[in-house]
Amino acid sequence: MAFLLSLLQRTSTLKNIFVLFITSHLVLLAMMLYTFPVIHTQIKTKVFDLQTFGYSFETAKSILNNLNDQTTTLYLFPQLTLFDLFYPCLLALFLSSFLFRLLQLTSVENKKITMLILIPFVAMLFDYLENICIILLISKAINISETFVSIASCFTLLKGVLTSIAWVAILTYSIKWLKMKSL
Repeated sequence: MAFLLSLLQRTSTLKNIFVLFITSHLVLLAMMLYTFPVIHTQIKTKVFDLQTFGYSFETAKSILNNLNDQTTTLYLFPQLTLFDLFYPCLLALFLSSFLFRLLQLTSVENKKITMLILIPFVAMLFDYLENICIILLISKAINISETFVSIASCFTLLKGVLTSIAWVAILTYSIKWLKMKSL
């Protein structure tokens, strides 16, 4: 934990938060403009990663059945093993750094800081677990089962929920800071 706090001390400057925002969102932009449109066209729905509320066994089977070799290759690289390797880490560092700064500016107690700054990193962990599951599914390294799809879908859902919580915390503490500043 000391390492994380030390890292966040260094990354929570305005300049570093801005750099983390730009770099994480440039990776997201590359995904949205390059890989996702091609994959979406082929599978005729959103990729696993963007199924915010999870997905059913039937949806997973449909996605897998609609993937051809070329689209599977694109999904594996650069989507999952390049873009989605960097994006979760950059986003978690951005969200945690921004939260860390806001929590310090609003004088929040240390225990609350610790809990809130960990949320983006837990979301990152679920994103990586989701990616591993997707790689196993689309590469046909395992047989598709309802249990495995439920686990993968759960990782997708948890990633989304925790990331949303981090954004809501940023919004909440931004408002609190603005109110404190106006007094």
